[in-house]
Amino acid sequence: MPDRLQRPQPPTPAPSGGGGDGPRSPEVNKPNTEELLKRMRRVDPDQAKRYRQRTGQ
Repeated sequence: MPDRLQRPQPPTPAPSGGGGDGPRSPEVNKPNTEELLKRMRRVDPDQAKRYRQRTGQ
């Protein structure tokens, strides 16, 4: 059985923004989750509860 070929690993990019030449995440304002939860409670309280449990909010 032939030995496994070792290839050089590319450097790991920085988690936020990078600073390299690679693609960047768009600078978008995060939605107001409080307003979203209020609307969800009005529409379906059980779904709002599941959303809070899933997202930790």
